[in-house]
Amino acid sequence: MTLTPFSLTHVVYSSDDPLGPLWALLSLAPPFCVVSLTTVIVVGRDLRAAFVLVGLIITSIISTVLKKIIGHERPDHIFGSTYEQSSDMLLHVPVSQQEGMPSNHSAFVAFTGTFALFFAIRRCGSMQGTALVRSIKRWGPPAGVWTIATGCAYSRVHLGYHTHAQVYAGFALGCVLGVVWYRLYETAYICKAHKLESLLAPFDFRSPHEVRDLAAERRKSLDARRQLDAQRKSGWKRST
Repeated sequence: MTLTPFSLTHVVYSSDDPLGPLWALLSLAPPFCVVSLTTVIVVGRDLRAAFVLVGLIITSIISTVLKKIIGHERPDHIFGSTYEQSSDMLLHVPVSQQEGMPSNHSAFVAFTGTFALFFAIRRCGSMQGTALVRSIKRWGPPAGVWTIATGCAYSRVHLGYHTHAQVYAGFALGCVLGVVWYRLYETAYICKAHKLESLLAPFDFRSPHEVRDLAAERRKSLDARRQLDAQRKSGWKRST
């Protein structure tokens, strides 16, 4: 019987590397992200989180298909002569996943970082608080996401799972798909979210922001917030 590790959560690192556990954790950023988004969707009934998760799944599928088409193998120390000499390498990467171009992990985190950055640029320009507080609220989340994304991409090379070229290719793919998906967010999702809310009303799913893309200034007063809640409860019906 041959044992095959679940590659999404199976990471090995050198015991001689004091930062090995850190790189291993950063390498697991994609599954952590999926768990976080799934929790928000299930607990918060958040349609926007579901939209982002669908984009990430599509990115992963495209990356996997490209791996099979390109057929560029992972670093030599995983396969080849070393593979036959050390039985421990059997748990490093399954033979069925020897293709590494582009890096799925890099594409995943780059997509997340790109979407978060565009969201901060396009939809977080009018926040409450001082200039410092507004800056932290606006740029803190994407900065954190990009820090983790960079660390995850580096860890794939540092831990020996990918070459630099494979990580660069994955990062480029994720950035491109992130831009495309955010464009769909503004042109399609925002216009259709109220219909999805009405359809999923029995399950109390909703979008956390105005689906009609109203200016943020309209929500500054308490009355505007109450009106927004009333619209949500009524299924985003236009007021007459």
